[in-house]
Amino acid sequence: MPPSGGGLKVRVEGRSPESRAPIAVLAGANAAAVQTEDGWELVQFRTAELIGEDVWRLCGLLRGQQGTEEAMAAGGPVGATVVLLDAEPARVDSPATERGLPLIWRAGPRAGPAGGPLVSEVAHTVSGVHGRPWSPSHVRATARADGGFNVTWMARSRIDGDRWDGEPAFADPLRFRIRILAGAMALRTFEVEGVGALYSALNTAADFPGGPDLDAAIAVAQWGEGYGWGVEAVAPLR
Repeated sequence: MPPSGGGLKVRVEGRSPESRAPIAVLAGANAAAVQTEDGWELVQFRTAELIGEDVWRLCGLLRGQQGTEEAMAAGGPVGATVVLLDAEPARVDSPATERGLPLIWRAGPRAGPAGGPLVSEVAHTVSGVHGRPWSPSHVRATARADGGFNVTWMARSRIDGDRWDGEPAFADPLRFRIRILAGAMALRTFEVEGVGALYSALNTAADFPGGPDLDAAIAVAQWGEGYGWGVEAVAPLR
């Protein structure tokens, strides 16, 4: 079932979920994969409360984990499949050349034959989510006295970004695409290097002669070598 304001309500078959301390969840515990309209969202939960026969409410959610923000935004219907994960999901060793290709995946006993009654198969197209740059965080557009905007954000590293000492070694180049939006329409697109950009007063006046309105927004995405543009983070432009 999809997440709601009160958490994630699920009917569990098999082992019951357990509440975990916040530090354990931040270390990767209590992960679950939720099927959405756009693939699988990886979530984590802190508390598990039994509210009915085999029905649990999972609260204290960390959503859109491991770059699954697009699946989070798409959401899923009531009755969607939720898989509680016993351990950190193993990553399939799939080359970048297979991304976007429809493939047949088979699973069976270790060292067993590639076919037969003990082997199941499923058609799946690799999207390469692990190689997709994460969306930037804390995107802000601050109005300038001259009528333009200073745009700032924080880059997130999808690999080895949580360090106690020193600065993170970013997995992707600090190259970003900025789109100026009026609703769903892109009025202007440009690229910068670094974690800030100037949306000049001249360009602001050209794009919004009467000034930015309520549907004006700015979208920022990071570039990934071998992948392309990652997930955009969107913030209002006012």
